[in-house]
Amino acid sequence: MKKHFFRRTFAIYFLVLLVSIIFIERYATNIVRTTYINELKESLTVQAILIADNIPLQQKDELDNLCRRFHQMTGARVSVISPEGTVIGDSHIESPVIGNHADKPEIKQAAIDGTGYSLRFSNTSRLDLLYTARKIERDGKLSAFIRLALPLEDINKSINALRIKINLAVILLLLMSGALLTWQTDRIRIYVSKVSDYAGALSHGLFRKRLYLKGAGEFSELAESLNEMAGELESTIKERNEKTNRLSVVLKSIPDALLLINTSNIIELSNNAARELFGNIHLEGQSYIEIVKSPDFASLINTVKQDRMPGSVDIVLNFPKEHYLSVRVSPLSYQVGELSGFIAIFHDTTQIKKLEKMRKDFVANVSHELKTPVTSIKGFAETLLDGALADKEHAEQFLRTISSQSDRLNRLVEDLLTLSRIEMGVIKINKKTLKLKDLIDRALKTFVVQADKKNFHLRNSIINENITINADPDRLEQILLNLLDNAIKFTESGVIEAGADHEGEHKYFYIKDTGSGIPEEYLSRVGERFFRVDPSRSRELGGTGLGLAIVKHIVLAHQWQMKVESKVGRGTIVKIFYL
Repeated sequence: MKKHFFRRTFAIYFLVLLVSIIFIERYATNIVRTTYINELKESLTVQAILIADNIPLQQKDELDNLCRRFHQMTGARVSVISPEGTVIGDSHIESPVIGNHADKPEIKQAAIDGTGYSLRFSNTSRLDLLYTARKIERDGKLSAFIRLALPLEDINKSINALRIKINLAVILLLLMSGALLTWQTDRIRIYVSKVSDYAGALSHGLFRKRLYLKGAGEFSELAESLNEMAGELESTIKERNEKTNRLSVVLKSIPDALLLINTSNIIELSNNAARELFGNIHLEGQSYIEIVKSPDFASLINTVKQDRMPGSVDIVLNFPKEHYLSVRVSPLSYQVGELSGFIAIFHDTTQIKKLEKMRKDFVANVSHELKTPVTSIKGFAETLLDGALADKEHAEQFLRTISSQSDRLNRLVEDLLTLSRIEMGVIKINKKTLKLKDLIDRALKTFVVQADKKNFHLRNSIINENITINADPDRLEQILLNLLDNAIKFTESGVIEAGADHEGEHKYFYIKDTGSGIPEEYLSRVGERFFRVDPSRSRELGGTGLGLAIVKHIVLAHQWQMKVESKVGRGTIVKIFYL
Protein backbone atom coordinates (compact mmCIF):
# COMPACT_ATOMS: atom_id res chain seq x y z
CA MET A 1 0.00 0.00 0.00
CA LYS A 2 2.79 2.41 0.95
CA LYS A 3 4.91 1.59 -2.12
CA HIS A 4 1.92 1.89 -4.44
CA PHE A 5 1.06 5.27 -2.95
CA PHE A 6 4.55 6.67 -3.52
CA ARG A 7 4.74 5.13 -6.99
CA ARG A 8 1.50 6.87 -7.93
CA THR A 9 2.78 10.13 -6.42
CA PHE A 10 6.04 9.81 -8.34
CA ALA A 11 4.21 9.03 -11.59
CA ILE A 12 1.90 12.05 -11.17
CA TYR A 13 4.75 14.46 -10.44
CA PHE A 14 6.81 13.03 -13.28
CA LEU A 15 3.87 13.34 -15.72
CA VAL A 16 3.18 16.93 -14.67
CA LEU A 17 6.86 17.79 -15.09
CA LEU A 18 7.01 16.13 -18.51
CA VAL A 19 3.90 17.92 -19.76
CA SER A 20 5.21 21.22 -18.43
CA ILE A 21 8.56 20.81 -20.16
CA ILE A 22 6.95 19.74 -23.44
CA PHE A 23 4.66 22.79 -23.29
CA ILE A 24 7.64 25.06 -22.61
CA GLU A 25 9.57 23.48 -25.50
CA ARG A 26 6.66 23.99 -27.89
CA TYR A 27 6.05 27.51 -26.68
CA ALA A 28 9.71 28.48 -26.89
CA THR A 29 10.17 27.14 -30.43
CA ASN A 30 6.97 28.86 -31.56
CA ILE A 31 8.13 32.17 -30.06
CA VAL A 32 11.52 31.81 -31.76
CA ARG A 33 9.91 30.90 -35.08
CA THR A 34 7.43 33.78 -34.88
CA THR A 35 10.17 36.26 -33.94
CA TYR A 36 12.43 35.06 -36.73
CA ILE A 37 9.62 35.29 -39.30
CA ASN A 38 8.67 38.80 -38.13
CA GLU A 39 12.28 39.95 -38.45
CA LEU A 40 12.41 38.33 -41.88
CA LYS A 41 9.24 40.16 -42.88
CA GLU A 42 10.76 43.49 -41.87
CA SER A 43 13.95 42.69 -43.79
CA LEU A 44 12.07 41.65 -46.94
CA THR A 45 9.84 44.73 -46.65
CA VAL A 46 12.87 47.05 -46.57
CA GLN A 47 14.42 45.23 -49.51
CA ALA A 48 11.14 45.38 -51.45
CA ILE A 49 10.90 49.15 -50.90
CA LEU A 50 14.47 49.66 -52.12
CA ILE A 51 13.99 47.44 -55.14
CA ALA A 52 10.64 49.07 -56.01
CA ASP A 53 12.34 52.44 -56.45
CA ASN A 54 14.80 50.94 -58.96
CA ILE A 55 12.43 49.04 -61.24
CA PRO A 56 12.27 50.49 -64.79
CA LEU A 57 8.72 49.50 -65.69
CA GLN A 58 9.16 50.83 -69.25
CA GLN A 59 11.80 48.18 -70.02
CA LYS A 60 9.62 45.08 -69.60
CA ASP A 61 11.91 42.90 -71.65
CA GLU A 62 14.76 43.46 -69.19
CA LEU A 63 12.78 42.81 -66.07
CA ASP A 64 13.62 39.06 -65.84
CA ASN A 65 17.35 39.80 -65.94
CA LEU A 66 16.92 42.62 -63.45
CA CYS A 67 15.08 40.28 -61.08
CA ARG A 68 17.93 37.75 -61.34
CA ARG A 69 20.45 40.42 -60.32
CA PHE A 70 18.31 41.43 -57.35
CA HIS A 71 18.08 37.72 -56.40
CA GLN A 72 21.85 37.48 -56.38
CA MET A 73 22.00 40.49 -54.04
CA THR A 74 19.19 39.51 -51.67
CA GLY A 75 19.05 35.72 -51.93
CA ALA A 76 15.27 35.96 -52.32
CA ARG A 77 13.15 35.14 -55.32
CA VAL A 78 12.11 38.42 -56.92
CA SER A 79 9.01 38.86 -59.06
CA VAL A 80 7.43 41.93 -60.72
CA ILE A 81 3.67 41.73 -61.20
CA SER A 82 1.42 44.06 -63.18
CA PRO A 83 -1.67 45.63 -61.57
CA GLU A 84 -3.75 43.01 -63.39
CA GLY A 85 -1.78 40.16 -61.81
CA THR A 86 0.41 39.25 -64.77
CA VAL A 87 4.00 38.34 -63.93
CA ILE A 88 6.19 40.63 -66.04
CA GLY A 89 9.47 39.71 -64.39
CA ASP A 90 10.84 36.78 -62.31
CA SER A 91 14.24 35.70 -61.05
CA HIS A 92 13.68 31.97 -61.31
CA ILE A 93 11.31 31.28 -64.23
CA GLU A 94 10.63 33.01 -67.48
CA SER A 95 7.76 35.40 -66.76
CA PRO A 96 5.58 34.61 -69.80
CA VAL A 97 5.03 31.05 -68.65
CA ILE A 98 3.93 32.01 -65.17
CA GLY A 99 0.20 32.18 -64.48
CA ASN A 100 -1.76 35.16 -63.20
CA HIS A 101 -1.08 36.12 -59.53
CA ALA A 102 -3.95 38.54 -58.97
CA ASP A 103 -5.60 36.11 -56.51
CA LYS A 104 -2.51 35.64 -54.34
CA PRO A 105 -3.10 36.77 -50.75
CA GLU A 106 0.00 38.92 -50.52
CA ILE A 107 -0.97 40.75 -53.77
CA LYS A 108 -4.50 41.41 -52.53
CA GLN A 109 -3.21 42.71 -49.21
CA ALA A 110 -0.55 44.89 -50.89
CA ALA A 111 -3.17 46.43 -53.18
CA ILE A 112 -5.08 47.57 -50.11
CA ASP A 113 -2.39 48.25 -47.47
CA GLY A 114 0.66 48.87 -49.63
CA THR A 115 2.48 45.81 -48.27
CA GLY A 116 1.22 42.23 -48.13
CA TYR A 117 2.54 39.02 -46.56
CA SER A 118 1.83 35.33 -47.02
CA LEU A 119 3.37 32.14 -45.67
CA ARG A 120 2.52 29.06 -47.75
CA PHE A 121 3.78 26.06 -49.62
CA SER A 122 4.99 26.75 -53.16
CA ASN A 123 4.04 24.24 -55.82
CA THR A 124 6.82 25.56 -58.05
CA SER A 125 9.75 25.23 -55.66
CA ARG A 126 8.13 22.56 -53.43
CA LEU A 127 9.14 24.53 -50.32
CA ASP A 128 7.51 26.63 -47.58
CA LEU A 129 8.03 30.27 -48.63
CA LEU A 130 7.50 33.65 -47.01
CA TYR A 131 6.06 36.08 -49.57
CA THR A 132 6.34 39.84 -49.20
CA ALA A 133 4.64 42.06 -51.82
CA ARG A 134 5.03 45.85 -52.18
CA LYS A 135 2.84 48.16 -54.20
CA ILE A 136 4.73 50.35 -56.77
CA GLU A 137 3.14 53.70 -57.52
CA ARG A 138 4.22 56.16 -60.16
CA ASP A 139 2.60 59.56 -60.38
CA GLY A 140 0.11 58.56 -57.76
CA LYS A 141 -1.10 55.58 -59.72
CA LEU A 142 -0.62 51.84 -59.21
CA SER A 143 1.98 50.74 -61.68
CA ALA A 144 3.01 47.26 -60.48
CA PHE A 145 3.84 45.02 -57.51
CA ILE A 146 7.27 43.90 -56.43
CA ARG A 147 7.25 40.52 -54.58
CA LEU A 148 10.08 38.86 -52.71
CA ALA A 149 9.86 35.20 -51.64
CA LEU A 150 12.30 33.58 -49.28
CA PRO A 151 12.23 29.82 -48.45
CA LEU A 152 11.85 28.93 -44.74
CA GLU A 153 14.08 25.88 -44.99
CA ASP A 154 16.87 27.61 -43.07
CA ILE A 155 14.40 28.77 -40.45
CA ASN A 156 13.05 25.22 -40.09
CA LYS A 157 16.57 23.86 -39.80
CA SER A 158 17.37 26.43 -37.12
CA ILE A 159 14.12 25.70 -35.32
CA ASN A 160 14.78 21.94 -35.48
CA ALA A 161 18.30 22.45 -34.17
CA LEU A 162 16.89 24.56 -31.36
CA ARG A 163 14.24 21.92 -30.67
CA ILE A 164 16.93 19.21 -30.48
CA LYS A 165 18.89 21.31 -28.00
CA ILE A 166 15.75 21.93 -25.96
CA ASN A 167 14.85 18.22 -26.06
CA LEU A 168 18.33 17.28 -24.89
CA ALA A 169 18.02 19.81 -22.11
CA VAL A 170 14.56 18.48 -21.30
CA ILE A 171 15.81 14.88 -21.16
CA LEU A 172 18.71 15.89 -18.96
CA LEU A 173 16.38 17.90 -16.75
CA LEU A 174 13.95 14.97 -16.56
CA LEU A 175 16.70 12.59 -15.57
CA MET A 176 18.01 14.94 -12.92
CA SER A 177 14.50 15.74 -11.68
CA GLY A 178 13.57 12.05 -11.73
CA ALA A 179 16.65 11.11 -9.74
CA LEU A 180 16.03 13.93 -7.26
CA LEU A 181 12.32 13.12 -7.07
CA THR A 182 13.07 9.40 -6.61
CA TRP A 183 15.54 10.15 -3.83
CA GLN A 184 13.17 12.57 -2.11
CA THR A 185 10.19 10.26 -2.56
CA ASP A 186 12.11 7.28 -1.17
CA ARG A 187 13.28 9.42 1.74
CA ILE A 188 9.74 10.54 2.51
CA ARG A 189 8.50 6.96 2.08
CA ILE A 190 11.03 5.74 4.67
CA TYR A 191 9.95 8.44 7.12
CA VAL A 192 6.26 7.79 6.50
CA SER A 193 6.87 4.05 6.87
CA LYS A 194 8.57 4.63 10.24
CA VAL A 195 5.75 6.89 11.38
CA SER A 196 3.20 4.33 10.18
CA ASP A 197 4.98 1.48 11.99
CA TYR A 198 5.15 3.58 15.13
CA ALA A 199 1.44 4.39 14.88
CA GLY A 200 0.76 0.66 14.47
CA ALA A 201 2.81 -0.06 17.60
CA LEU A 202 0.78 2.54 19.50
CA SER A 203 -2.46 0.96 18.27
CA HIS A 204 -1.26 -2.35 19.79
CA GLY A 205 -0.60 -0.72 23.15
CA LEU A 206 3.23 -0.33 22.93
CA PHE A 207 3.15 3.16 24.41
CA ARG A 208 6.69 3.02 25.81
CA LYS A 209 8.21 2.70 22.34
CA ARG A 210 9.70 5.93 20.95
CA LEU A 211 10.27 7.26 17.43
CA TYR A 212 13.55 9.05 16.61
CA LEU A 213 14.00 10.80 13.22
CA LYS A 214 17.15 12.95 13.19
CA GLY A 215 17.67 15.46 10.42
CA ALA A 216 14.25 14.77 8.96
CA GLY A 217 12.91 18.33 9.07
CA GLU A 218 9.18 18.43 9.74
CA PHE A 219 9.21 14.66 10.32
CA SER A 220 11.51 15.19 13.33
CA GLU A 221 8.95 17.60 14.80
CA LEU A 222 6.20 15.08 14.00
CA ALA A 223 8.20 12.32 15.77
CA GLU A 224 8.59 14.49 18.87
CA SER A 225 4.86 15.25 18.85
CA LEU A 226 4.02 11.56 18.48
CA ASN A 227 6.36 10.64 21.35
CA GLU A 228 4.70 13.23 23.58
CA MET A 229 1.29 11.98 22.49
CA ALA A 230 2.31 8.38 23.26
CA GLY A 231 3.35 9.38 26.80
CA GLU A 232 0.11 11.26 27.40
CA LEU A 233 -1.90 8.46 25.82
CA GLU A 234 -0.19 5.88 28.04
CA SER A 235 -1.02 7.91 31.14
CA THR A 236 -4.60 8.49 30.00
CA ILE A 237 -5.22 4.84 29.11
CA LYS A 238 -3.54 3.66 32.32
CA GLU A 239 -5.78 5.96 34.36
CA ARG A 240 -8.83 4.88 32.37
CA ASN A 241 -7.96 1.21 32.80
CA GLU A 242 -7.54 1.71 36.53
CA LYS A 243 -10.96 3.36 36.71
CA THR A 244 -12.45 0.63 34.52
CA ASN A 245 -10.89 -2.10 36.66
CA ARG A 246 -12.11 -0.47 39.85
CA LEU A 247 -15.58 -0.12 38.35
CA SER A 248 -15.48 -3.73 37.16
CA VAL A 249 -14.42 -4.93 40.63
CA VAL A 250 -17.16 -2.85 42.22
CA LEU A 251 -19.77 -4.21 39.82
CA LYS A 252 -18.61 -7.78 40.36
CA SER A 253 -18.59 -7.27 44.12
CA ILE A 254 -22.14 -5.96 44.24
CA PRO A 255 -24.18 -8.80 45.79
CA ASP A 256 -27.34 -7.68 44.01
CA ALA A 257 -27.90 -8.47 40.34
CA LEU A 258 -27.32 -5.46 38.06
CA LEU A 259 -28.31 -4.92 34.43
CA LEU A 260 -27.45 -1.96 32.19
CA ILE A 261 -30.16 -1.72 29.51
CA ASN A 262 -30.07 0.67 26.53
CA THR A 263 -33.04 2.48 25.01
CA SER A 264 -33.47 -0.36 22.48
CA ASN A 265 -34.17 -2.77 25.38
CA ILE A 266 -30.83 -4.55 24.85
CA ILE A 267 -28.69 -5.57 27.84
CA GLU A 268 -25.26 -3.94 27.49
CA LEU A 269 -23.71 -4.87 30.85
CA SER A 270 -24.31 -7.33 33.68
CA ASN A 271 -22.48 -8.50 36.79
CA ASN A 272 -21.80 -11.97 38.17
CA ALA A 273 -24.82 -11.86 40.47
CA ALA A 274 -27.09 -11.19 37.48
CA ARG A 275 -25.69 -14.13 35.53
CA GLU A 276 -26.19 -16.42 38.54
CA LEU A 277 -29.72 -15.12 39.08
CA PHE A 278 -30.80 -15.72 35.49
CA GLY A 279 -29.30 -19.19 35.07
CA ASN A 280 -25.58 -18.63 34.27
CA ILE A 281 -26.26 -17.59 30.67
CA HIS A 282 -24.67 -14.88 28.54
CA LEU A 283 -26.80 -11.77 29.03
CA GLU A 284 -25.03 -9.05 26.99
CA GLY A 285 -26.63 -8.42 23.61
CA GLN A 286 -29.99 -9.97 24.50
CA SER A 287 -33.31 -8.23 25.00
CA TYR A 288 -34.26 -7.88 28.66
CA ILE A 289 -37.75 -9.11 27.76
CA GLU A 290 -36.28 -12.54 26.99
CA ILE A 291 -34.35 -12.60 30.29
CA VAL A 292 -36.60 -10.88 32.85
CA LYS A 293 -39.90 -12.51 32.04
CA SER A 294 -42.07 -10.24 34.11
CA PRO A 295 -44.82 -7.90 32.85
CA ASP A 296 -44.41 -5.77 35.99
CA PHE A 297 -40.74 -5.18 35.19
CA ALA A 298 -41.52 -4.23 31.57
CA SER A 299 -44.20 -1.83 32.83
CA LEU A 300 -41.69 -0.27 35.24
CA ILE A 301 -39.17 0.28 32.40
CA ASN A 302 -41.83 2.06 30.33
CA THR A 303 -42.82 4.23 33.30
CA VAL A 304 -39.20 5.24 33.97
CA LYS A 305 -38.72 5.97 30.25
CA GLN A 306 -41.71 8.33 30.23
CA ASP A 307 -41.20 10.02 33.60
CA ARG A 308 -37.37 10.01 33.61
CA MET A 309 -37.63 9.24 37.34
CA PRO A 310 -36.44 6.16 39.31
CA GLY A 311 -39.02 3.55 40.24
CA SER A 312 -39.28 0.20 42.01
CA VAL A 313 -41.48 -2.90 41.96
CA ASP A 314 -41.61 -6.35 43.55
CA ILE A 315 -41.63 -9.25 41.08
CA VAL A 316 -41.53 -13.03 41.17
CA LEU A 317 -39.41 -15.08 38.77
CA ASN A 318 -40.15 -18.77 38.31
CA PHE A 319 -37.20 -19.57 36.01
CA PRO A 320 -34.58 -20.98 36.43
CA LYS A 321 -36.00 -21.28 39.95
CA GLU A 322 -38.39 -19.33 42.08
CA HIS A 323 -37.09 -15.95 43.23
CA TYR A 324 -38.77 -13.06 44.99
CA LEU A 325 -37.11 -9.84 43.86
CA SER A 326 -37.30 -6.17 44.75
CA VAL A 327 -36.31 -4.27 41.60
CA ARG A 328 -35.23 -0.63 41.34
CA VAL A 329 -34.80 0.98 37.91
CA SER A 330 -33.09 4.36 37.40
CA PRO A 331 -32.73 6.34 34.14
CA LEU A 332 -29.20 6.68 32.76
CA SER A 333 -28.03 9.82 30.91
CA TYR A 334 -24.56 10.41 29.48
CA GLN A 335 -25.60 13.88 28.29
CA VAL A 336 -27.96 16.30 29.95
CA GLY A 337 -31.52 15.84 28.77
CA GLU A 338 -30.77 12.73 26.69
CA LEU A 339 -31.89 9.30 27.91
CA SER A 340 -29.17 6.72 27.25
CA GLY A 341 -30.60 3.69 29.04
CA PHE A 342 -31.57 2.22 32.39
CA ILE A 343 -29.82 0.71 35.42
CA ALA A 344 -31.82 -2.11 37.00
CA ILE A 345 -30.82 -3.54 40.39
CA PHE A 346 -32.45 -6.77 41.54
CA HIS A 347 -32.42 -7.37 45.29
CA ASP A 348 -33.20 -11.00 46.08
CA THR A 349 -35.76 -11.14 48.87
CA THR A 350 -36.44 -14.87 48.49
CA GLN A 351 -34.77 -15.78 51.77
CA ILE A 352 -36.57 -12.97 53.60
CA LYS A 353 -39.89 -14.12 52.14
CA LYS A 354 -39.14 -17.69 53.17
CA LEU A 355 -38.14 -16.57 56.67
CA GLU A 356 -41.31 -14.52 56.94
CA LYS A 357 -43.34 -17.51 55.80
CA MET A 358 -41.48 -19.77 58.22
CA ARG A 359 -42.11 -17.31 61.03
CA LYS A 360 -45.80 -17.14 60.20
CA ASP A 361 -45.99 -20.89 59.85
CA PHE A 362 -44.06 -21.32 63.11
CA VAL A 363 -46.43 -19.03 65.03
CA ALA A 364 -49.45 -20.74 63.45
CA ASN A 365 -48.07 -24.22 64.10
CA VAL A 366 -47.05 -23.48 67.69
CA SER A 367 -50.46 -21.97 68.33
CA HIS A 368 -52.13 -24.97 66.74
CA GLU A 369 -49.96 -27.52 68.53
CA LEU A 370 -50.45 -25.81 71.91
CA LYS A 371 -54.15 -25.21 71.39
CA THR A 372 -55.01 -28.89 70.96
CA PRO A 373 -53.61 -30.23 74.27
CA VAL A 374 -54.56 -27.08 76.20
CA THR A 375 -58.13 -27.26 74.91
CA SER A 376 -58.28 -30.95 75.68
CA ILE A 377 -56.92 -30.47 79.25
CA LYS A 378 -59.24 -27.52 79.89
CA GLY A 379 -62.26 -29.39 78.58
CA PHE A 380 -61.72 -32.53 80.65
CA ALA A 381 -60.84 -30.49 83.76
CA GLU A 382 -64.08 -28.52 83.44
CA THR A 383 -65.98 -31.75 82.95
CA LEU A 384 -64.49 -33.16 86.16
CA LEU A 385 -65.28 -29.96 88.06
CA ASP A 386 -68.87 -30.09 86.85
CA GLY A 387 -69.45 -33.38 88.66
CA ALA A 388 -67.65 -36.04 86.67
CA LEU A 389 -65.41 -36.75 89.70
CA ALA A 390 -68.27 -38.78 91.20
CA ASP A 391 -68.17 -41.08 88.17
CA LYS A 392 -65.04 -43.02 89.07
CA GLU A 393 -64.76 -44.93 85.78
CA HIS A 394 -65.04 -41.86 83.53
CA ALA A 395 -63.05 -39.71 85.95
CA GLU A 396 -60.02 -42.00 85.62
CA GLN A 397 -60.34 -41.98 81.84
CA PHE A 398 -60.52 -38.18 81.85
CA LEU A 399 -57.49 -37.95 84.13
CA ARG A 400 -55.46 -40.31 81.91
CA THR A 401 -56.34 -38.11 78.88
CA ILE A 402 -55.31 -35.01 80.83
CA SER A 403 -52.03 -36.75 81.74
CA SER A 404 -51.44 -37.80 78.10
CA GLN A 405 -52.10 -34.31 76.79
CA SER A 406 -49.87 -32.89 79.52
CA ASP A 407 -47.06 -35.21 78.39
CA ARG A 408 -47.60 -34.10 74.79
CA LEU A 409 -47.54 -30.47 75.86
CA ASN A 410 -44.39 -31.12 77.88
CA ARG A 411 -42.66 -32.82 74.91
CA LEU A 412 -43.57 -29.89 72.69
CA VAL A 413 -42.21 -27.37 75.17
CA GLU A 414 -39.05 -29.45 75.74
CA ASP A 415 -38.43 -29.74 71.99
CA LEU A 416 -38.91 -26.00 71.54
CA LEU A 417 -36.55 -25.28 74.42
CA THR A 418 -34.00 -27.70 72.99
CA LEU A 419 -34.14 -25.98 69.59
CA SER A 420 -33.86 -22.58 71.22
CA ARG A 421 -30.88 -23.62 73.33
CA ILE A 422 -29.09 -25.10 70.29
CA GLU A 423 -29.68 -21.97 68.17
CA MET A 424 -28.60 -19.66 70.97
CA GLY A 425 -25.48 -21.73 71.64
CA VAL A 426 -26.50 -22.55 75.19
CA ILE A 427 -26.00 -26.24 74.50
CA LYS A 428 -22.27 -26.76 73.97
CA ILE A 429 -20.88 -29.46 71.71
CA ASN A 430 -18.20 -31.44 73.55
CA LYS A 431 -16.68 -33.75 70.98
CA LYS A 432 -15.06 -37.06 71.85
CA THR A 433 -13.77 -39.98 69.84
CA LEU A 434 -16.53 -42.61 69.87
CA LYS A 435 -17.05 -46.01 68.32
CA LEU A 436 -19.93 -45.60 65.91
CA LYS A 437 -21.06 -49.27 66.00
CA ASP A 438 -21.56 -49.22 69.77
CA LEU A 439 -23.60 -46.01 69.66
CA ILE A 440 -25.87 -47.39 66.93
CA ASP A 441 -26.32 -50.69 68.81
CA ARG A 442 -27.46 -48.84 71.95
CA ALA A 443 -29.85 -46.67 69.97
CA LEU A 444 -31.38 -49.70 68.18
CA LYS A 445 -31.94 -51.53 71.48
CA THR A 446 -34.13 -48.63 72.63
CA PHE A 447 -36.67 -49.44 69.90
CA VAL A 448 -36.61 -53.25 70.02
CA VAL A 449 -40.01 -53.45 71.71
CA GLN A 450 -41.62 -51.03 69.24
CA ALA A 451 -40.11 -52.95 66.32
CA ASP A 452 -41.46 -56.27 67.68
CA LYS A 453 -44.94 -54.78 68.00
CA LYS A 454 -44.88 -53.67 64.34
CA ASN A 455 -43.17 -56.89 63.27
CA PHE A 456 -40.18 -55.49 61.39
CA HIS A 457 -36.42 -55.91 61.77
CA LEU A 458 -33.79 -53.49 63.11
CA ARG A 459 -30.31 -53.93 61.62
CA ASN A 460 -26.87 -52.48 62.22
CA SER A 461 -24.90 -52.92 58.98
CA ILE A 462 -21.56 -51.82 60.50
CA ILE A 463 -19.20 -54.80 60.70
CA ASN A 464 -15.95 -53.02 61.54
CA GLU A 465 -16.06 -52.21 65.25
CA ASN A 466 -13.11 -49.81 64.93
CA ILE A 467 -14.98 -47.16 62.93
CA THR A 468 -14.80 -44.02 65.06
CA ILE A 469 -16.48 -40.63 64.96
CA ASN A 470 -15.56 -37.36 66.69
CA ALA A 471 -18.83 -36.11 68.21
CA ASP A 472 -20.70 -35.11 71.37
CA PRO A 473 -21.99 -38.47 72.66
CA ASP A 474 -25.27 -37.14 74.11
CA ARG A 475 -26.12 -35.11 70.98
CA LEU A 476 -25.12 -37.93 68.63
CA GLU A 477 -27.38 -40.29 70.61
CA GLN A 478 -30.17 -37.71 70.31
CA ILE A 479 -29.66 -37.63 66.52
CA LEU A 480 -29.84 -41.44 66.27
CA LEU A 481 -32.88 -41.72 68.55
CA ASN A 482 -34.83 -39.02 66.71
CA LEU A 483 -34.03 -40.50 63.29
CA LEU A 484 -34.90 -44.05 64.42
CA ASP A 485 -38.10 -42.86 66.13
CA ASN A 486 -39.15 -41.05 62.96
CA ALA A 487 -38.33 -44.10 60.80
CA ILE A 488 -40.28 -46.47 63.07
CA LYS A 489 -43.35 -44.20 63.12
CA PHE A 490 -43.65 -44.17 59.34
CA THR A 491 -42.62 -47.75 58.57
CA GLU A 492 -45.26 -50.48 58.65
CA SER A 493 -43.10 -53.43 57.61
CA GLY A 494 -39.71 -54.39 56.29
CA VAL A 495 -36.33 -53.34 57.69
CA ILE A 496 -34.88 -50.30 59.41
CA GLU A 497 -31.17 -50.22 58.81
CA ALA A 498 -28.47 -48.13 60.45
CA GLY A 499 -24.94 -48.11 59.14
CA ALA A 500 -21.97 -46.17 57.75
CA ASP A 501 -20.56 -45.66 54.26
CA HIS A 502 -18.71 -43.08 52.16
CA GLU A 503 -19.05 -41.12 48.92
CA GLY A 504 -15.53 -40.57 47.65
CA GLU A 505 -13.63 -38.98 50.52
CA HIS A 506 -16.81 -38.00 52.39
CA LYS A 507 -17.85 -40.38 55.18
CA TYR A 508 -21.37 -40.59 56.58
CA PHE A 509 -23.65 -42.66 58.80
CA TYR A 510 -27.26 -43.25 57.86
CA ILE A 511 -30.71 -44.44 58.96
CA LYS A 512 -32.64 -46.20 56.22
CA ASP A 513 -36.25 -47.40 56.29
CA THR A 514 -38.72 -49.08 53.96
CA GLY A 515 -41.63 -46.80 54.84
CA SER A 516 -44.01 -44.72 52.75
CA GLY A 517 -41.33 -42.27 51.63
CA ILE A 518 -41.42 -38.50 51.07
CA PRO A 519 -42.56 -36.84 47.79
CA GLU A 520 -39.69 -35.10 45.99
CA GLU A 521 -41.27 -31.63 46.23
CA TYR A 522 -41.17 -31.86 50.07
CA LEU A 523 -37.54 -33.01 50.45
CA SER A 524 -36.18 -29.44 50.64
CA ARG A 525 -38.51 -28.71 53.59
CA VAL A 526 -37.43 -31.65 55.70
CA GLY A 527 -35.98 -30.23 58.91
CA GLU A 528 -38.32 -27.23 59.10
CA ARG A 529 -40.12 -26.73 62.40
CA PHE A 530 -43.53 -28.45 62.54
CA PHE A 531 -43.23 -29.63 58.94
CA ARG A 532 -45.08 -32.91 58.38
CA VAL A 533 -45.64 -34.71 55.12
CA ASP A 534 -48.81 -36.26 56.64
CA PRO A 535 -49.83 -33.96 59.55
CA SER A 536 -52.83 -35.99 60.72
CA ARG A 537 -50.90 -39.23 60.88
CA SER A 538 -47.97 -37.57 62.62
CA ARG A 539 -50.21 -36.23 65.39
CA GLU A 540 -51.83 -39.64 65.80
CA LEU A 541 -48.36 -41.09 66.37
CA GLY A 542 -47.57 -38.47 68.97
CA GLY A 543 -45.06 -36.45 66.92
CA THR A 544 -44.45 -32.75 67.52
CA GLY A 545 -42.97 -32.02 64.08
CA LEU A 546 -39.73 -30.85 65.71
CA GLY A 547 -37.69 -34.08 65.73
CA LEU A 548 -35.95 -33.59 62.37
CA ALA A 549 -35.56 -29.88 63.08
CA ILE A 550 -33.62 -30.76 66.25
CA VAL A 551 -31.52 -33.28 64.27
CA LYS A 552 -30.76 -30.67 61.63
CA HIS A 553 -29.64 -28.07 64.19
CA ILE A 554 -27.46 -30.57 66.10
CA VAL A 555 -25.85 -31.61 62.78
CA LEU A 556 -25.12 -27.95 61.95
CA ALA A 557 -23.74 -27.43 65.48
CA HIS A 558 -21.25 -30.26 64.76
CA GLN A 559 -20.44 -28.58 61.39
CA TRP A 560 -21.75 -31.65 59.60
CA GLN A 561 -24.21 -31.97 56.74
CA MET A 562 -27.53 -33.78 56.45
CA LYS A 563 -28.89 -35.19 53.20
CA VAL A 564 -32.31 -36.80 52.76
CA GLU A 565 -33.05 -39.17 49.87
CA SER A 566 -36.48 -40.70 49.43
CA LYS A 567 -38.84 -42.34 46.94
CA VAL A 568 -42.55 -42.61 47.54
CA GLY A 569 -43.51 -46.18 48.47
CA ARG A 570 -39.89 -47.35 48.66
CA GLY A 571 -38.58 -45.69 51.81
CA THR A 572 -36.23 -42.97 52.99
CA ILE A 573 -32.55 -42.71 53.83
CA VAL A 574 -31.10 -39.91 55.96
CA LYS A 575 -27.33 -39.43 55.58
CA ILE A 576 -25.21 -37.49 58.08
CA PHE A 577 -21.84 -36.55 56.58
CA TYR A 578 -19.26 -36.13 59.30
CA LEU A 579 -16.04 -36.15 57.23
